[in-house]
Amino acid sequence: MRKIKFLGMFVTFLLFLSGCYNYRELNDLAIVTAISIDYDEKTDNYKVITQVINPIKQQDVSSSGEPTFINFSSEKKSLQEAFRTIVLESPKQLYGSQMQILILSETVVENHLPNVIDFFTRDPEMRSEFKIIIAKNDKTLEGVLLQTVLDDLSSSNILDSLEKQGEILGLTCNLTLNDLTNMYLNPYLEIILPSMVVEGPVEEGEKRENITDTVQKATVKIKTTGIFRGKKLLGYLTEDESKMLNLIRGDLKNTIIRLDTDTGYIVFEPNRIKTKTEADVKKNKVKITIEGFSRIKEVNDMTNLRSVKEIDDLEEKLNKEIEKMAGETFINIRDKYKTDVFKFRDLYYKTDNKYFKENDSNWYEDVYPKLEIEVNSKIELYEKGNTLGGIEYERKN
Repeated sequence: MRKIKFLGMFVTFLLFLSGCYNYRELNDLAIVTAISIDYDEKTDNYKVITQVINPIKQQDVSSSGEPTFINFSSEKKSLQEAFRTIVLESPKQLYGSQMQILILSETVVENHLPNVIDFFTRDPEMRSEFKIIIAKNDKTLEGVLLQTVLDDLSSSNILDSLEKQGEILGLTCNLTLNDLTNMYLNPYLEIILPSMVVEGPVEEGEKRENITDTVQKATVKIKTTGIFRGKKLLGYLTEDESKMLNLIRGDLKNTIIRLDTDTGYIVFEPNRIKTKTEADVKKNKVKITIEGFSRIKEVNDMTNLRSVKEIDDLEEKLNKEIEKMAGETFINIRDKYKTDVFKFRDLYYKTDNKYFKENDSNWYEDVYPKLEIEVNSKIELYEKGNTLGGIEYERKN
């Protein structure tokens, strides 16, 4: 009996030594960093482009002149077939655990988004924290082909640009697969996604000269937010609308705001922004409180920044401008696009679930068109720069 127990323990030990059941050699895998997906309505085929890291050592790449990444493309009826048949061109199987960016065409986000979400969430080896972005035209889908200067991988270049504008300008949100899935599955949320374009000829951007010249012939540029109602992509916001949408949603942390004055303009840099939303469901009203701080970054008028009174006046004007911009953005998006991308429906649901369910059947017909918002901005000025007053004021006085 003791021998049988010992034998069982020994077998179990050997199983642990055998490693993971799905273990594969790294040399057999092609590490994917970016994917772009389009759909050909004429052939009913998905068209995919994948960016794969060149496995050659980095120092060898620079000495040999080889590219740091390689692109493969495929076209099939399903996404699974499209990605699997890439092995006909690539000697290695695609591996998406290091994926950074997923670029989707307008056709895909409007007509085939459920398939994309299902495919990527179903794969246990695919990381879910990659960012998703809309290509505003067919040329933009080839943004993963570009050679870039500041990053070895064009996927890293797109990702860094997307994240950096979010930190500095707050033009668009950085949305992951998890974020998109939650928005799609939640019946009280509408989808928003950032967008991008490729400026310049892609065929020139693919060449090595695109990173050896001082001016790139083709480059990726992050654009504004695309907004949806249901599965339909309605359009893209202006830059100011995109910023204010993020502000109302609580996704804006830093940005730039220009305030026109009687003698010129002043540029502010609001930062450390926090947005709080409260709903009075029965009164059909949302109160939005904005708190944070702001620097004065540029002065092009006769303001005397040495005056405490003028600083206080500027602070008041900045807050009124933010309140005005947020209010106008809400009305413009509500009346023009008739979509609740502000998450107010979800806020109502969480605030007063019982009353909401009794009165939500005609949200877009009766409730949302009459919804009012009250914006209260409390941004505090804390830094005015090195000069005591505005440069024109100092020169005159």
